[in-house]
Amino acid sequence: MEILVVDDEPLMREMLGRALSRLGFSVTPCSGGAEALQALEEREGEALMVLDYAMPDINGAEVCKRVRAHRHPVIAQAPIILLTAHAEEGHEIECFEAGADDFVSKPVNLPVLKARISTHLRLASLRGQLREQNRQLEEWRMVRAFDMEAAGLVQQAMIPRKMPELEGWKFALRCQPLIEVGGDSYDGLPLPGGGLLVWIADATGHGVSAALVTVLIKLLFRHAVEEVSEPAQAIERVNREFMDIFRGHSFLTVACVVLEPGTGRVRSAGAGHPPVMVVRREGGVEALASSAPPVGLLLPGSLKECEAMLEPGDALLMVTDGVYGVTDPQGERSSFARLTQGMRGIKATEPEALIAATLAQVQLFAQGGPFDDDVALIAIRRD
Repeated sequence: MEILVVDDEPLMREMLGRALSRLGFSVTPCSGGAEALQALEEREGEALMVLDYAMPDINGAEVCKRVRAHRHPVIAQAPIILLTAHAEEGHEIECFEAGADDFVSKPVNLPVLKARISTHLRLASLRGQLREQNRQLEEWRMVRAFDMEAAGLVQQAMIPRKMPELEGWKFALRCQPLIEVGGDSYDGLPLPGGGLLVWIADATGHGVSAALVTVLIKLLFRHAVEEVSEPAQAIERVNREFMDIFRGHSFLTVACVVLEPGTGRVRSAGAGHPPVMVVRREGGVEALASSAPPVGLLLPGSLKECEAMLEPGDALLMVTDGVYGVTDPQGERSSFARLTQGMRGIKATEPEALIAATLAQVQLFAQGGPFDDDVALIAIRRD
């Protein structure tokens, strides 16, 4: 992807362009906002702007607004990094509200700018992948009768059948969409310093649109753990990139835990998701709180982490709300509190047995009635 360096000062434009070219980027200089908008049109949005704020013709904030309001969706999502000599908080907020993806103060720290550009190029690549997947799935829906079956097979291939091995821990997984494809997903990602990050998510709705979000979330979490290893930080990174793509038109709930293999320490964070349950070997049940809004609505700094120590024989249970969102024959709906109460006294045996016991007590309440939502569970036991 080409880099448009937009600055009305010829010397700054030339210096920045040369520096970025030496770093391996393909650079096109633009002397002002109008020229930059024209260049972006010619490239149909396949460019990243490094944009000065203070320009005489059209300032950087106004350029951002025009790009984001563009009728062409690819142009409207073009990455923009604003440069400004004014680092006050209010000025930075103005830039972001105008639609900038990132903000770098002058004088420009070149390594910082390079890192920001690389990050937003990766995001642009993700958006391109998502657009291509969406185009292909829509084409299948229109021309083939077996579209949903094909999409279901693709999604099931993306959802892991087992977690990565972690010494001293056992796992069991269950994912059952309401129709061929669904919005529930999960994954486990080894951390560079040891340990494992496990997440479970529930996207809005059912069908192809929800399934596409699950594919995206898998990519976003893998991208997040390249840079962070704390559950709250991982969710915040995912939320930032998710909002950059959907801009408030979609959301999902997420719970995330980090397991420390040697100590049994567990750290968790949740965004709009049912709390993670700690099922003690003697039958006690504790809930690790999840009080922040869902991803897509999450505000920076609103996530709180919880900790628990798992002794050998203790277990974790992570579920989506479809697990307990069932109705009995009289029309009464179950709840997470009812699920937690029903789990008390169930000793944390093997993970598969824990999942089976959970589903059995839900089905007892529903008296054999069907689930009316996607269902996903992860059971984790410390051996």
